[in-house]
Amino acid sequence: MKEIQAAYRKLVLQYHPDKNSSKKDDVQFKLIADAYHTLRNQHKVEAKSSKKFADLYPEDAVSLYDQAEALFASRKYDEAVAYYDKVTMQLPRYTNAWLRKGDCLSNLKRHEEALVCYDKVLEIEPNSMSAWNLKGICLSDMKRYDEALESFDKALVINPRHAAIWNLNGVCLYNLKRYDEALESFDKATKFDPDFANAWYNKGNLLLKLERKSEGTKCIEKAKKLRR
Repeated sequence: MKEIQAAYRKLVLQYHPDKNSSKKDDVQFKLIADAYHTLRNQHKVEAKSSKKFADLYPEDAVSLYDQAEALFASRKYDEAVAYYDKVTMQLPRYTNAWLRKGDCLSNLKRHEEALVCYDKVLEIEPNSMSAWNLKGICLSDMKRYDEALESFDKALVINPRHAAIWNLNGVCLYNLKRYDEALESFDKATKFDPDFANAWYNKGNLLLKLERKSEGTKCIEKAKKLRR
């Protein structure tokens, strides 16, 4: 900006109407003034945007998140949680950090704390399929199957072709002994992802339980082939 100001002063001295009275120089002076004001305003906007970006994404928060991700990848969940905490203190609306923290807590069997994280994400982003899905998994791990189904339903409204969620939905229904509905869920899981071995295996076991031996055996054989 200092270089722009210096160049502007130099040109003003050269073309100012008090020094040059020609019509051509007067037009030139106005063009120089307009150009300067445009550049100055652009600089203000860029400076304001840069400041805002820095406020939203401090450099140390980005570094902390990277460290947390490395710890998460190494399955050092306790340590990762501490770093995600620091990130969310600086960026309280950063949903990725809340999701990861919740995932760490779930892996540590700290399910109630994990649910708080997923609910925090859903306050910020009510249509987060990941948050509904992870919340459902967490509730399922706690054997709160009816609540888990509610979460999976929310996720499936957002993406009705998500095979993994249909499979998880089927597992919850199976545990509630709602076998016909569970079978429908496994059917959808294998329909949307024909190579989904776990869904075929779950479907096969359910069919065996329903004494549909031939169909169940075929599904389990298919699952074994996909796992090879």
